[in-house]
This record gives sequence, structure tokens and C-alpha cells, in this order.
Amino acid sequence: MVSSSRSAGSTSGVNKSNNGPSRTCYCVVIAPLKISPSEKNPGRRYFGCRYWPDEFEDCGYFEWYDGEVSPWYKELLFEVMAKKKKTTGQGKGNPHHGEISLMNLVRVVIGLIVILVVMVGILMWMVYKG
Repeated sequence: MVSSSRSAGSTSGVNKSNNGPSRTCYCVVIAPLKISPSEKNPGRRYFGCRYWPDEFEDCGYFEWYDGEVSPWYKELLFEVMAKKKKTTGQGKGNPHHGEISLMNLVRVVIGLIVILVVMVGILMWMVYKG
């Protein structure tokens, strides 16, 4: 069931690929099937220009693949997607987003010290050998 909400036309219809159905957009490249993360249309599948959101390369191609879903299903999908973001740390509200843990920092420093000691040892060996 394919429905369209704005100028959506494919130059060659549905393309079958290893990654599922797709369309050819106005850029004459494959417009892959994507999943909407929006609150208005959570989980709804659509075809969109591969270059979106690049305003210089995006041709504006957009076509819904799925029909409209019921309000309770939208709410359910949105809740599931929000929970997934929270558990995977992708949400903006994650206080640890972008932080480097102290343990990882210690591991990096120790690794750099080991490399430095090995390099100095090799250099000293080369100087005293010759």
C-alpha cells in the first residue's frame, strides 16, 4: 500500500534490491526506504532523496511507503522509539552523552606510556648498537 503526500514520482517505479524496496529519485539515484523518527509519524516508512538534508544536493523527492496509522499505534511506536533512544544513550537528555570515562582515559594514558617506553628503548638500542 503506497500513498503519497507531496510530489512523488519515480522514474522507474519500485526497485528491488538486497536492502528491500526503493525508488529512483529526481537525482537519478536510489531513494532508499527509511523509517520516520518523528513524533507525528513514528515508525512510518517513506522513500526520500539519499542526499537529504543537504540543501544543495537534495532534490526534494519524498514519498510515503506506508499508509497513515491509527493514533494509538502512533503513540505506541513513539513510546517504543523514545525508550530505545533512552536505553542506547542517543537522547539529548543523556547526562553522559559525549563524556569520556576516567577508566578509558587511564587506559589511553597507560597505552601511550608503553608505546613511548618501547620507542625510547628501540632508539637507545640503535644508538648503543652502532
